[in-house]
Parts: sequence; structure tokens; C-alpha cells
Amino acid sequence: MVFCILFLNFDIFPHSTALVTDPEQTPQQKLQQQRANYAAYVKKVKTAAANPSEPDSRGVKGETPKPVIAEQTEQLFHMTPNPYVPAFILKGNYVVHGSSPNKQLTAYIYPDEWETIGDIYIKDNVSNSWTRLQLNQEHRVKMWNSFAPEGKYTPKKKVLWLNDQEFITIIGLAHGTIAKGGELVKVTPATGEAEILYPSYQKLSQEVVDFEQVEKELLISIAHIDVNGICLEKEEIRIPLLDEDPKK
Repeated sequence: MVFCILFLNFDIFPHSTALVTDPEQTPQQKLQQQRANYAAYVKKVKTAAANPSEPDSRGVKGETPKPVIAEQTEQLFHMTPNPYVPAFILKGNYVVHGSSPNKQLTAYIYPDEWETIGDIYIKDNVSNSWTRLQLNQEHRVKMWNSFAPEGKYTPKKKVLWLNDQEFITIIGLAHGTIAKGGELVKVTPATGEAEILYPSYQKLSQEVVDFEQVEKELLISIAHIDVNGICLEKEEIRIPLLDEDPKK
């Protein structure tokens, strides 16, 4: 399965125009409206990537803003083959994890406790080998247009494999009592590359807090937040998947 690739300037996407639905719509009409909303959102994303506007004005004072990256230029994760694997994982203790459909690969996020920065450990269950994916904090800041470069980010909450080569997870702020969600990101563990599937940058007043695959669509739970990060309301939207394997 392959997703649309989203790299964008975040200045022009108020959530109120991206996620509007009519409460009197039938379930089928609401689903069609969500798909139309998402299509319009993708169009805005592509326009912003092609014509970046002003950089984020809420970055750290005195810092020179970095330009928006409109295409993949660097690995989001540093890769370490044959790493030290924490005994907590090896002993079979529960951590956030998920296995590829063919069961060859399993991804573990550790540590996954509150206010910690986790790495992703990939186990090849056939060769019994391991690879560690460590989030490239500097590149993450570049991808997100220099938002809060003093902050630290982490994969969190969930791992869902789309196929035998790619999985999705949430990447968000590691610290802060209300930092519950973040961006929805697709990861290719063989290369350490990642793509934004759904941008939930704080400037949009929203964050992805959960997701699941429902047939050929991705059901995403989004929290709309105020300037202090407090959740005001939650909403679910659906993103269509293309029924293709990238290796076919």
C-alpha cells in the first residue's frame, strides 16, 4: 500500500476549513464529505509545497528560520545495525510494538513511558538480527518548518504496518503533560526515510491521537486543541489507501 506524500508550509491550513462535516448528513454522505475534505487538504498541501510562503513566526527568538522542505532530502531516522537491545524488550515485557503482515519484522518503541524519547527497534524474526532507528531531531525540525526547535520529539503510541516494508506511527513532542499526539508519519525501516501522511502541526490547532486501518482506508482520530494545547473536541476522518505494494 502507498500513501500520498505530504510536505508543506503550515501557514495556510486552518483546521476549520479542512474538517467540516454536516451533523445532519447520512453516514454515507459524511464519509463522502470527509473524502472530499481530505482531497482539498492534499491540494492545499501540494500548493504550499510548490509555493512556500512566510516561514513559521513562532520559532525560537533570534533563530534564522529554515525553509520548508518540499521533498525528501535526508533520513528522518539514524540507522544502527546490530545495536544494543534493552533487556526490557528481550525479556518479553510489553512495549508499543507491531509486526509486518508476513511476521518477518517487528517494530518496538522503547522507552515508551511518559515524557521519554523512544527509539524504534526493528527485529528480523527470520535472521534474528536487530536494527535501531533513532529519530534525527534536527531533520525533524527542518521537516516541520522550524517549529519549537528547542523541543524534543519521539515516536509514540502505536505502530501499524501497512505492508511488509512500511509502517506508520505518530511523532510528537516527548515532553509536556498535554503532548498526547502529533504528526502521522509513514516509516520505511530499510532506509530510515519517512513521509508525513497527515500533518497535525500545532499551528493548525490539531494533533493525531490515534489511527487504525479499516479495509482500504485509514481512520484517524484528531484532537482539536487551543493555544495551550488543551483538547477542545475530537473528530475522526478517513484517508483512502491505494491498494498497492511498493515492491510490486
